[in-house]
Amino acid sequence: MPHTSAPPPPPPLPSGINPAAPVAATKDPPAVINISGDECGWAWEYPELQKGCYLNRVCQYTPPKQCQYYSVPSILQVGPTCGLTALSMLLNGSPSAAEILEDAVAQEYTFNGEMFSAQYLYELTRKHLDGHGPGACQLHEGRLCCSKVKELLQAGGCLLVPYDADVNHAPCLKTGHRAHWALIVGYLVEAHDKFYVLARHGKTRNLAVWSLDDLSESNANLREFAQPKGYPDLEFLQPPGGLGGALGLKKRAILINGLPQQSLHVR
Repeated sequence: MPHTSAPPPPPPLPSGINPAAPVAATKDPPAVINISGDECGWAWEYPELQKGCYLNRVCQYTPPKQCQYYSVPSILQVGPTCGLTALSMLLNGSPSAAEILEDAVAQEYTFNGEMFSAQYLYELTRKHLDGHGPGACQLHEGRLCCSKVKELLQAGGCLLVPYDADVNHAPCLKTGHRAHWALIVGYLVEAHDKFYVLARHGKTRNLAVWSLDDLSESNANLREFAQPKGYPDLEFLQPPGGLGGALGLKKRAILINGLPQQSLHVR
């Protein structure tokens, strides 16, 4: 039989992640979906937006009244680093999620990349946003479905938002047991004035389209921690008071404005 050499060893994990812990598998780029007929045809010049609306059954046959977003390249997370990956996406990948992880560990904000404190991620955002133009951020406390958040998005702002992710990564109500972070990169107002957000997160390359009402309800329901099934033996750092406390995730988000890149005004 022909001699076959052993496969090369895998590349090292980013510092700060326990080598014994399971790591989220890197997914292949999403398959091309053939959108037939006139479904979401109003967005044909923006394929990622057209696909997102098609998959989420939003504005299938009637164009939205308003729509704009930032075309932010997706980054898939490695390990439990959803918040740090979302922040890296906001910063166009520089610094990387691994580099932000090193900083977060040094600041004692996390053990392995988990981010169960909006205050901690806000501090990291404020630090790393410096040097990326005139951008500024603030910590929002309260419901997301409010005029302040809508006006920020309509003015070209973004949000970093914690929420409970369902099996398809859409917002759900699991009391914090499936806490996840997303970067809100735009918005859409459909024909009957329902307000949607356009989102990126570290579990898929697809652009997500979610109801702001649903995201707000999920964010407000982040009350308690549950050990993630994928990491049964990994220790996670929670802030004093837990997810529902003043340093936690419940009714918290990070608002960002003044970004240097231009948003795409679709409608």
